[in-house]
Amino acid sequence: MSLYRHMPHTLRKLTSNQAKVAFLSFENYVNGAVIQWHRIQESKARLPGPGPGVDPILIWTLFLDIHFFFICGDKVQSLLECLAKTDATRDLQDLWANWQARLRPFNDARNHLEHLDSRIISPKDYLSDFGNLHGDTYSFGGENYDVSIGALNVLTTVYEAVLMLLDARQ
Repeated sequence: MSLYRHMPHTLRKLTSNQAKVAFLSFENYVNGAVIQWHRIQESKARLPGPGPGVDPILIWTLFLDIHFFFICGDKVQSLLECLAKTDATRDLQDLWANWQARLRPFNDARNHLEHLDSRIISPKDYLSDFGNLHGDTYSFGGENYDVSIGALNVLTTVYEAVLMLLDARQ
């Protein structure tokens, strides 16, 4: 999957400078998610399998890449909302409303990883599942988060939906 780059006419179809900046940032974080997803795949391919002898640097790199993948997904979510609020048309607001629930898991996963300190001292037992990877599923605190191509497709598809919507404008 290659990186995304808007066409110059795309920005002209947005109704404010704030919307233009939101769109450019939105595009950057979709691209960041693409980069991170590929890094995750490369690290997973280098894993020798279960058991002792796994390079701790490789594991740490993999988990940091997963963390940044969730950050990118969360930023896609928040920047799409910002784009919908700063563009003076209803179409982007409707698009945001339709995608909000599908983008929410990125925020939830990011929150766990950004607030590790509170998870450590939480009355809930997060320590029994303090971040694990099982195939294409990342788990934390008994909650599962997708890091498969399907999760990446959520982010790239919403980006493409924004482009289609803007291209349809007169």
